Amino acid sequence: MEECCTKFKPLVSVFLRIGLGVVFIYHGYGKVFAEGAGMGTSWNPQMSVVLQVLVSWGELVGGIAILVGFLTSLASLGIIIIMTGAIITVHAKNGFGMGGGGFEYNFVLISMCLALIANGSGPYSIGQKCCKSNVS
Repeated sequence: MEECCTKFKPLVSVFLRIGLGVVFIYHGYGKVFAEGAGMGTSWNPQMSVVLQVLVSWGELVGGIAILVGFLTSLASLGIIIIMTGAIITVHAKNGFGMGGGGFEYNFVLISMCLALIANGSGPYSIGQKCCKSNVS
């Protein structure tokens, strides 16, 4: 079992990127393109239009960037900021547990982003191919 799992260690970042990318593409897409979402300007009437656009497009574009491994650390940082904002403005008052509307899910997503920042985008990423410095 250990030998099998060791072979997958280089793919840790790929697995994280797929999970985070799919989640944020899904949520961002809904905020941008759902009926009545107004391209990300009208999905939450309690937020300013500017903030709605930043969150919705940040989730969509950030999710795509994470999925393909392009500017992964920057995209992860953006997602961390969005999730921290969601915790502060919506979920913190409900405690930790997700069942009660708490911030458990946001916490897990932030942890995944931090793991990507710490570990890098890994193999099969656009960032690995085009954005490395040749300086030694």
